[in-house]
Amino acid sequence: MLKTVFLLSLVLGAFAAPTTEGLTGRSTGLDVKISIAKGLLKSPTDGRVVLMFAPEGIDPLDDTDVDSSPNKIFGKNVYDFSSKSAVIFSGGSNSGTATGIYGWPDVSMTSITPGTYRVQAFLTRYEKVTRSDGSKVNVHFPCGDGQPNVDGFGSLTTTAVDVAVHGGAQTIELTFTDIEPVEAFTGKEIGGCNQGNYAETEYLKRIKIRSKKLSKFWGRDMYLGANIVLPFGYNAKDTRKRYPVIYSQGHWPAGAGPLGYPNNAVFKAAWDKGIIPATNTTAERPAPKLIMVSFRHESPLYDDSYAVNTANLGPYGDAINDELIPVIESTFNIIRAPYARVQEGGSTGGWESIASVIFRPDLFGVCFSSYPDSLDFHRHQDIELYTAKNAYTRADGSSVPSIRTHTNGVEVVLATVAQENHWELTFGTSTRSANQWDVWNAVYGIQGYNNYPLEPWDKVTGEIYPEVVEAWKPMDLSNYVVSNWNNKRNLGKALAGRIYIYVGSWDNYYLNEGVMEFQKRTDAVGGVGWANVTILANQTHGGNYQRRATWDYLEFVQKWVQDHSPSGPHPISSKATSPSGRGNEWDEVIARGGHKAALARQAPPLIDVRGNAKLGKEIKASVGRWDPGVTLEAQWIISDDKIGKPFAVKQGEVLKFKPNKKGSMRLFITGSKLNYDTETRKSSTVVVKG
Repeated sequence: MLKTVFLLSLVLGAFAAPTTEGLTGRSTGLDVKISIAKGLLKSPTDGRVVLMFAPEGIDPLDDTDVDSSPNKIFGKNVYDFSSKSAVIFSGGSNSGTATGIYGWPDVSMTSITPGTYRVQAFLTRYEKVTRSDGSKVNVHFPCGDGQPNVDGFGSLTTTAVDVAVHGGAQTIELTFTDIEPVEAFTGKEIGGCNQGNYAETEYLKRIKIRSKKLSKFWGRDMYLGANIVLPFGYNAKDTRKRYPVIYSQGHWPAGAGPLGYPNNAVFKAAWDKGIIPATNTTAERPAPKLIMVSFRHESPLYDDSYAVNTANLGPYGDAINDELIPVIESTFNIIRAPYARVQEGGSTGGWESIASVIFRPDLFGVCFSSYPDSLDFHRHQDIELYTAKNAYTRADGSSVPSIRTHTNGVEVVLATVAQENHWELTFGTSTRSANQWDVWNAVYGIQGYNNYPLEPWDKVTGEIYPEVVEAWKPMDLSNYVVSNWNNKRNLGKALAGRIYIYVGSWDNYYLNEGVMEFQKRTDAVGGVGWANVTILANQTHGGNYQRRATWDYLEFVQKWVQDHSPSGPHPISSKATSPSGRGNEWDEVIARGGHKAALARQAPPLIDVRGNAKLGKEIKASVGRWDPGVTLEAQWIISDDKIGKPFAVKQGEVLKFKPNKKGSMRLFITGSKLNYDTETRKSSTVVVKG
């Protein structure tokens, strides 16, 4: 329930004389002024204001998806925003994503045609933190709501009102009057609403911990939670009877466990009785005896962390595997051995489950990974990331698709990569949209010089930066497996028979392409079938592993555990679960991709002269080292005088210059990039003599 403080005010400006633009049905001079009601905030805030124009009578939050939303959405960053100031939305451009307005599906508000719209604004508040590696960021910390891209807990909102846009000069005034309550999950549990506090039932239990590792990295208290589903007949006091465990990965589960328990009423009723219902072809039989766990690990950039160690999100892999899981396994009667620890999940959870086994073969026995996010970046969805020059446009000029469906066997593209990335920009710059492409940049990539994830392509134009893509390779899972095939990790032998992957050939997000690349590259070194890969013809995104019915799937998992137990026909060897197989180690991750590494990549310009330069004799100079995508401008300075006009230069360019006067000479290089501070770097001084 929202707390109402003041009412919204709406002011329509006087009409301007008709213009050509107005006569063609496009709005001219439409401004939206947004302020904060007095007393609503205790102190100024930074954040992202999102403004939505929905069709008349439709709640702007009813549908904000990229492939179906009827809304016009505009975003703008605000700094030290309070009731003493106001933000103006007007126009918009491709170059304004850092401090200006960026809109979707049209960049500028001038695209809003006359008509009646339901208008509403939202403010996602950011918190300033300094992480343990020294990087300073402004991000939104979720609070038991799974990090939605708009209108999350603690967000400021205006009242939604219907407004007639006339097509002339017009000002709409909106006031933030409400705050989405953060009290929804306070309870008595540690962490308040962090990761949620949910009630327990007979077979559904909760655990939440304060993570020391994550709290150290983020410089604030950070928590992890888990939902544990216990089998029928579970007796906590009978510690001699222990159970295998399914660790189910995926998006924010709120209060639910794996397979939708308890929200799936039919499944819950059968699970709670420990009986698989009879069908036309099978008799009633006992349900598998498994403990099922889903994780609550909403993060500052997405509704989960991807369950691995990353330079941008922190040591979530270690926090889950070395802090949370030991608490779960010491609290419940779980078999504490790799063969009895199963990783599973679909889509995001599909990637997390296979990554968990690949990086921690010492901890987990097997993964059943369904339609996982890109396992090989030769095909990042449908982007040929290692060879393409642009993420949005193919060499033939066609758009790279991102979402599809099939109608009568014919592929229909619902959204392109460009559309999705531009849509994300309305919700946040510097990868803070809490959406899919942004979190991939955060998880797979390294920190940029601006402290935020170093993006692999220009978010507006799609130009790919090969050196950034190169830095993604440790998260290219097929590359990682092949690169560690015969070394100390010995993954070729350690993981054989433990990787199960399923995807449909018509996957809605083209994830079948990354699976095929993974299969091709691991088969090339391990032989056909090294990984158990199932590609089902004409199947789309969704379902259990191999599209198995729920009970069939659980029995399939249980049988795998039995077969690979010490007394089974195919026990996992101790060599396969050796600690030497552990990867994605935090110290290496942060050293390679953290703040210090970002600083080490930078360098000032350098004049390549030993001793003094000579008047009129050509010299050479470098422009220094900068993050990819930084636009550079050079200026020669001699004795504090500018020599000529500033001129554009490129990364890696070698400059040639003939000094035309005596004195102290320096080279100034100014770099600018969206979401970066513009900076001028200066070379050391070289004396020019005759």
